[in-house]
Amino acid sequence: MPLENILIRSASLADIPEILRQRRRMYEDMHYNDPQTLDAMASLSSSYLETAMADGSFRAWLAAAGDRVVAGGAVVISPWPAHPYDLECRRATILNVYTDPEYRRRGIARTLLQTIIAWCQREGFARVTLHASDDGRHLYESLGFEPSNEMRLNLR
Repeated sequence: MPLENILIRSASLADIPEILRQRRRMYEDMHYNDPQTLDAMASLSSSYLETAMADGSFRAWLAAAGDRVVAGGAVVISPWPAHPYDLECRRATILNVYTDPEYRRRGIARTLLQTIIAWCQREGFARVTLHASDDGRHLYESLGFEPSNEMRLNLR
């Protein structure tokens, strides 16, 4: 299906099952395959999404080919202390970027990300971050994302 036949739209509360399906598939693609843990993640995330979508701290976009949703992505807006480069007390993080396997390499994820980035710019964010999978890194770099100095300590 050509890219011009893909419709990108904002997600609503009714789309939570689809957002959860994509989130699960994203983690399965990254080799997280424990069904019980993925079920728990979906259950806990469902309640979170209901609240966060209602209060605007979670925004999502879906890409549809006809009646079928084939991709999606989201932004979490978090309270955060101001920085010298950004005097807003909030930050934006992109997550849940996922495209169904049979629709990959057609520019859908790029178009979704461009939509999300444009929204973040209109909302006045100085910066947006994301965690890149190995498969997504090239796309993110091609859109101008740069590696940062973030570090992580696993506590469990």
